[in-house]
Amino acid sequence: MGPLAVILMIILFLLLMAFVFSTALLTPLIGKKNLLFVLALGFVVGIIGGAFFISPVFNDIPDMARYFYQSTSNSNEIIEANISTDVDVNKVIADIKNLEGVKGVETVGITMKTTPIGSDWKKSLESRASIANPNVTSLKVENSDTITVNTKPEADPPATIKSLKNWIMLVSGIDSRYSIVQLQVQVEPAQVDEVVTKLPQLQAVVTGIQGPMEENIQGLKNALPNQSNIIILCGVLGVITGLVGVFIDSILKNLGGLWKKLKESKKR
Repeated sequence: MGPLAVILMIILFLLLMAFVFSTALLTPLIGKKNLLFVLALGFVVGIIGGAFFISPVFNDIPDMARYFYQSTSNSNEIIEANISTDVDVNKVIADIKNLEGVKGVETVGITMKTTPIGSDWKKSLESRASIANPNVTSLKVENSDTITVNTKPEADPPATIKSLKNWIMLVSGIDSRYSIVQLQVQVEPAQVDEVVTKLPQLQAVVTGIQGPMEENIQGLKNALPNQSNIIILCGVLGVITGLVGVFIDSILKNLGGLWKKLKESKKR
């Protein structure tokens, strides 16, 4: 939703409130006994305006804030992505590095699916992996057929996976069925959306986004009221508008008296 659409939505809601106010002004004609009707009308109209005009605006606030952060922030965001080793991993990484806005690509881990791993091999594989391959910082057997591996940033993914597969098969007879390389892509804030769109075209699957911008957006989402509360609040605002319209004469009279007293007190 663009800025013009937001302004239009707010104007339409204000017109609904103006309708409630003008209806409330007719109470001298329709009688004070119809006060409940005016209040009910204000609540219903406020609910309708909140549902159709104000709630969509609130839903779009995170996207508008994202655009603002992208335009003003200088801190890089991190896009997390996975690449299957069924493709040329190094070529995919090279293609990602050539995308506009990408400041760097790091290999941070590998997930390997294997034939069943016996419990007696778990501790042995975890303790010896970094010795067998210097590019491996840690290995963890997650369950009976899944291994996660943390690697050094400069590690060559295909070579590391091939070395691990051969080593695991040699020492335990456990075969690797397939594996996934986990990447962290550092991107300029203004190019995050564009890079996220292009990564699947390069056979990389986006799994998450981290960074100052995402943290601010998430904090904003947590601070915003939920949709139901917004709609109810608009209904209450409609009731208040109706009350102001009903008692506008008394309100203006009291304000006039207060203003007169203030002027007199200043003269003294």
